[in-house]
Amino acid sequence: MDAMLEPVAEFIRNNSAWAGAVLGLFIMMESMLIIGALIPATPLLVLTGGLLATGVLDPVSVLIGCIIGAIVGDAISFFIGRRYGAKILRHRRLRRYRRQFALTRLYCQRFGVASVYVGRFIGPLRAFVPAVLGTLQMPVRRFQVANVVSAVVWVFGALAPGYLTAKGLERFQVLDHVHPLVLALITVAVVVVAGTVGWRLLRRKVARRAPVLDAPRV
Repeated sequence: MDAMLEPVAEFIRNNSAWAGAVLGLFIMMESMLIIGALIPATPLLVLTGGLLATGVLDPVSVLIGCIIGAIVGDAISFFIGRRYGAKILRHRRLRRYRRQFALTRLYCQRFGVASVYVGRFIGPLRAFVPAVLGTLQMPVRRFQVANVVSAVVWVFGALAPGYLTAKGLERFQVLDHVHPLVLALITVAVVVVAGTVGWRLLRRKVARRAPVLDAPRV
């Protein structure tokens, strides 16, 4: 992750005018089907939160870019799922993800539109929920409302750890002695652990309720 993150982080720090566009692109890719598993946008958001706290970046352009990227990425995945339905599972490049699709389908059937909000914050779900909801033919308007609202909530939530950590270190005059990348990686480690625990608890809960999932509830 370091090899991909460091040059992008350096570019954002040195080219603040492009920060919103670059972050929006990365978030869009992270939100898209399958591709999201390969794009470490969350560490960038943690680092970005720290840069916002120190005044390096413009908050308005960053927030707009990140929110648009999150909305567009999920929308693309949703319409892919809606267009191709269950046929996407038979694609040769997606067969190895059948287990993730099956678990995500159970989750989406159980929680319906709420899965859009929760899925934003759980890494293993983020790249699959919109596409699965598309295959379940969730009404477009219902999904798009949840997509927009959850994108706003998620972006603020993802920026908050880095922002609050940097503010705390700045208050105690520690920030000057900590490399921003180290700060980002430490904060991301905490977020990843919390997300992993949440994912496992949710997976157990969905698995226990699987027998009642006879029909889509979206």
